[in-house]
Amino acid sequence: MIKHRWMRMALVLLLMLAGWLAFCASGGLAQEKPDVTWNGYVKLDAAWDEGLVNAGNYARWVVSPDVVEEHEHFNMTARQTRIGMTARTMVGSATVTGRLESDFYGGGAENKNSLQVRHAYVDVVWPSGWSILAGQTSDVVSPLVPGTLNYTVAWWAGNTGYRRPQFRVTRRVDLGEGKELRLEGAATRTIGDEFTTADPGDTGADSGLPTFQGLAGLTLPLGGRPMTVGGFVHHGREHLHEELGGEPIELTSSGWGAYLTLPVGAAITLSGEAWAGWNMDDYLGGIGHGLNVNGTVATAVNAHGGWAELGWRGGRTQLRAGVSLDDTDADDLGPGYRDRNSAAWGTWVRDAGGGLSYGLEVSRWETKYLAMATATSWRVQMSVIFAF
Repeated sequence: MIKHRWMRMALVLLLMLAGWLAFCASGGLAQEKPDVTWNGYVKLDAAWDEGLVNAGNYARWVVSPDVVEEHEHFNMTARQTRIGMTARTMVGSATVTGRLESDFYGGGAENKNSLQVRHAYVDVVWPSGWSILAGQTSDVVSPLVPGTLNYTVAWWAGNTGYRRPQFRVTRRVDLGEGKELRLEGAATRTIGDEFTTADPGDTGADSGLPTFQGLAGLTLPLGGRPMTVGGFVHHGREHLHEELGGEPIELTSSGWGAYLTLPVGAAITLSGEAWAGWNMDDYLGGIGHGLNVNGTVATAVNAHGGWAELGWRGGRTQLRAGVSLDDTDADDLGPGYRDRNSAAWGTWVRDAGGGLSYGLEVSRWETKYLAMATATSWRVQMSVIFAF
């Protein structure tokens, strides 16, 4: 046991040392003060739901009528408003970019919202195609997102991947004539489940190792536009405390998948992802179920899913239509758990010019439960956006 602990500590320290040496090798001090630009947008979302949708301002799943009687619901919020800052400079031959971005989904009252950090990182890019990123940003895995007006972009309903602190290394290989190979690997913060025991702790931090993520992607020209295809994988470990009873329990979180962006003609794009894994809740898979703890027994919940979206752009108008599915293994769940969650949507967005745009989205949601009634709901959402 002690030997394994020292090996784990050495691995983490080696990763940190490699990043420090790579940064030092970039060639000395910054050549000039960073150029700083501000960006973001103001966004108002108004949504009507036929049934009770969790969590109201955005849709994750529909609440079973066995829990709450079916009724209409109306929400309006400006929480998705974003503010960001980007700073760029040169350090030797490397381009150094720092990014900070927040929105207002950090809690607080509906008319007194709190900030949350979305992105906070520095990215060092060399002309050779190597780059190193340190900070919080989107996962390496599941690199695509559907273009929904709904804030959660089909999370918990078939789209996985979120944001977390990480140390990332990327290698881009130029294959000529619009072709590129992209390889990425990252050590990320393992954010695990917390339980309401006397001392729940953090099952991810208690594992003693970061989660490792990897991706390989290929970009090819197709009809004058880029096509991308690739695969991704992650593997991490969570440690459950003795307070659950009996011996400590260690479970893994693992997943793998593929992604595709396919141009169809000059104005249409088909994009999507497919994935499978277990203990996927921290990647917004498994409909929010990662571990099923029953007394002293913990079971990792298996799940699979994906999404596909067809997008069209003509002038200042965009049209998108998509479907998504998150399906768990019922044998890993208990009564009342969400077993299957799906969504279908159609989105219309119009660019009015000067940074102003507005849109309308109609979606249908269906959530199946174990030992409870299935819930369905139509959702109509209108958004007004001013980007700067």
